[in-house]
Amino acid sequence: MKFIDYFKERIPLIFVYFVVIILIICILLVFRVFYTGIMMVLFLLIILGLFMFFYRFYQKKKFYDNLYNILNNIDNKILIHEMMDDTCFIEGKILLDVLRETDKYKIEQINKYKFIQEEFQEFMELWVHEIKTPLSAINLICENNKNKITNSINEEAKKIDSFIEMILFYARSQMPEKDYMIKKCKLSDIVNKVIVRNKNSFLEKSICLNMHDLDVLVRTDSKWMEFIINQIIVNSIKYVEDNPLIEIYSESDKESISLIIRDNGIGINSKDLPRVFDKGFTGENGRSKYNSTGMGLYLVKKLCLALGNNVLTTSTEGEGTTLKIVFPLGSFTDKMIGDEKNGFKSKE
Repeated sequence: MKFIDYFKERIPLIFVYFVVIILIICILLVFRVFYTGIMMVLFLLIILGLFMFFYRFYQKKKFYDNLYNILNNIDNKILIHEMMDDTCFIEGKILLDVLRETDKYKIEQINKYKFIQEEFQEFMELWVHEIKTPLSAINLICENNKNKITNSINEEAKKIDSFIEMILFYARSQMPEKDYMIKKCKLSDIVNKVIVRNKNSFLEKSICLNMHDLDVLVRTDSKWMEFIINQIIVNSIKYVEDNPLIEIYSESDKESISLIIRDNGIGINSKDLPRVFDKGFTGENGRSKYNSTGMGLYLVKKLCLALGNNVLTTSTEGEGTTLKIVFPLGSFTDKMIGDEKNGFKSKE
């Protein structure tokens, strides 16, 4: 709080105070009080006024400086009133009361919307599990009555199942710590599951698959990582065209293990590349040819960061795209695995 601001605020009161002093002196003159007496009264009034003026400034400055100091140093701004000391001037008390009431209301609203979000997530998970029953029935019927039509139906049903899985993971990504199980996993096992899921797509487009150096252990959640890798593989399958090739391998150094997925597809426009992980961003290719949703890579990035991984992409339009998932090694993953406070569970 600056003195000049306080002074400007008090100018009307200072003016009124001096008017009162003048009236008192006039009254004393009317009653013919000695000059020395008038000077003593004037002196006492000025001293009293200055004392009250600077004492009030000291109280307010101390209160508001403390308020700003706490505001700048506290992470959870909602709790600012809990950190404040009680004050003896009325404006400060009113401000603290207002902060307490507004913060109480905010917490109630936050809990309300949190409850709504949790209910919605529970409903989505229930819906996903219920919808999988008729999908499984469709798959079974198609398997028992194989022909061109049922094969096409089965493929479309698998696409629907993939979209449903995306909905489920999106819902769970709001509170991922409730579903994590971090443990040592072999990359080859996770990648092989993804390849099996997409074997028909590989055969249909005659894609050449090159996998090597995947016999390494990483610490991750196998179910979530399978979903992440599947989203990347599905994208690669979608965008490869002539002489299609997808290469999957790993690289290691002292600080990390990286899973690299490279294709020779149509690539990504350089102006779109910085935004490929943005929510809902489809890019020029996604809008014009492939009816993309813009959610796949967004979820890949979000879930990788939640797992403590990083995901990077490089691409040259017309030549292909490379995505790299980086699994850090060392104290970070060790801490994350055993940290129950962060909602992570560890299982060797």
